[in-house]
Amino acid sequence: MTYGSGNSGDYKKLKGQTIQVIDTDPVVYEGTWATGGAMNTGRFNTASGFGTQTAGAVTGGQTPADDYTDNVEEYNGTSWTEVTNTSRDKFASSNSTGTQTAGLLCGGYVEPASANVNSTEEYDGTNWTSGGNYPAAVAQGQLVGIQTAALFASGVLPPGLVGECNTYDGSSWTEIAEINTSRKLGTIGGGTTTDAVIGSGLNASNGLLTNTETWNGSAWTEVSEMNTGRKGGSSSQNGVSTSVIAVGGDSPPNDSLVNTEIWNGTSWTETNDLSQKRGFSQGAGTGTLALAMGGNTGPGGNPAILTATEEWSFPSTPVVQEGQLWIKTATGTSSVMKGYQAQGTGAWATGGSMNTARFGNRNAGTQTSAITFGGNTPPFSTLNELYDGSSWTEVGDLNTARDNSGGLGISTAALAVGGNAPSRLAVNESWNGSAWTELGDLNTARKSLAAAGSSTAAIAFAGDTPPVSALNESWNGSAWTEVGDMNTARQLLMGGGTSTSALAVGGEITADSALNESWDGSAWTEVGDLNTARRDGAGAITNNSTGIVFGGTEPKEAKTEDWNGSTWTEVADLSAAVASHGGNGNSRLALKAAGDVSGRVTTTEEWTVPFATKTIGTD
Repeated sequence: MTYGSGNSGDYKKLKGQTIQVIDTDPVVYEGTWATGGAMNTGRFNTASGFGTQTAGAVTGGQTPADDYTDNVEEYNGTSWTEVTNTSRDKFASSNSTGTQTAGLLCGGYVEPASANVNSTEEYDGTNWTSGGNYPAAVAQGQLVGIQTAALFASGVLPPGLVGECNTYDGSSWTEIAEINTSRKLGTIGGGTTTDAVIGSGLNASNGLLTNTETWNGSAWTEVSEMNTGRKGGSSSQNGVSTSVIAVGGDSPPNDSLVNTEIWNGTSWTETNDLSQKRGFSQGAGTGTLALAMGGNTGPGGNPAILTATEEWSFPSTPVVQEGQLWIKTATGTSSVMKGYQAQGTGAWATGGSMNTARFGNRNAGTQTSAITFGGNTPPFSTLNELYDGSSWTEVGDLNTARDNSGGLGISTAALAVGGNAPSRLAVNESWNGSAWTELGDLNTARKSLAAAGSSTAAIAFAGDTPPVSALNESWNGSAWTEVGDMNTARQLLMGGGTSTSALAVGGEITADSALNESWDGSAWTEVGDLNTARRDGAGAITNNSTGIVFGGTEPKEAKTEDWNGSTWTEVADLSAAVASHGGNGNSRLALKAAGDVSGRVTTTEEWTVPFATKTIGTD
């Protein structure tokens, strides 16, 4: 195939595709996990990992007998070998970084009294020697960098948390600026002493954080939230701050996680999951080549302590995004067709049933980590359930029973806004992963509204006040402010996205509507209509450029429609026509929960769009 020489080909005329040149446009890689060699000794409780994927090391932690250990193992890319023990007592909850032949260990708990220590130790691949002591006896913080230039942030200093950060120069520690949000059990981070990132963990009230902060060498800055808050996860401490992975962890009260997220310097993106749930595990490597080893499958019951290792790697060629045709232009006269990734045919499949049938519930989160809350059972309900990708678990209830509220956020940081109980509500509740808390109310009580954004930056729009409304309110984490109204008042609409990029789809005006409006952070604009007018369905909408809507209407509807930023396309139907159900996720991986089929149901359906990549050829 010949598409022209260098950049001269008229690629724009290849209809129906987004054409990008790899030389100048971003390349998308998609990493995957593969099974590695098993450790000799299973361990958990944030034992310390360091090194690379082919030259890694792990030390300390708690064993299946719940004993602390000083055992050290090294990994050669295939198998683990037991080597020299540490010079300190048996320990856990320590912090480590560096390489297999130049490792650094700091703080933690030691047996027999589980007391905090401030000792620092350096590893040369054979022996451990004492380094300069840390200024305080701290555990459960985050250590990044190398043996001679490391950064330690926050952690536990009984009786509470500390926000202080220190840098290590190979012999002594120096205190620098404090982090904005003190935390423990974060263990998500990477970078250097002048350019680092940390995220997640528990705050001083043991609330689960999605908060991320970056360090520029002089100050910490709060930036984008993680998609899934966690404690006791692991990460790639080495490498650069613009390529870090967050792996596993616990998201109370749910089981340990398989979720993996990758940080690109600006935001976190959920990517391919681990094959094994792991909480309080160890990590090593970089954002592109890493190890996840050990951990447990808890919490609760008798969680297994793992020896299993998984290896995180990227392909040698990019995985292009759906609907894109990529051209690799070479210096000189030739151009090479690198490959084409077609969007596969999406389909709905049966997921795990909920515990309680209901309709009018609202969802938040991803396909494998979701929450659904409220609804009508009857009567109006406070019930709250979490989904882990296979089963639902009942957790802490809402404070105010309701249905037809606005729902948004992720499974560990969500909002339930307004609703019907049976009077219209202004009540706003925030979920932190374990409990709901009432926060600032809407300015205008309403039911059958839609919402978009995160638990700290959101919008709530439309609904029944009465009458049907075009009102739009913006949430900054503490209060609601009225902002630009929609063009057309409606209720029972489908909506989603972010606080600055959202869609308001369909709904009821005086009859079912196909109207679609796009929000850019300041104003609503009418854009392409649905093919099938509907109300009281659900959506999985990422922003105003991509998303799906499904179900809804009376008589009930099974149709799913996909939005590409300009038009809606009908795709595969749900297995059963349904209305007044919960929905969350994105246009590739979505979830439908409960609703009204021929009565209240507990059914869950999962939407998946496969990808297929192939090489086309050269000119």
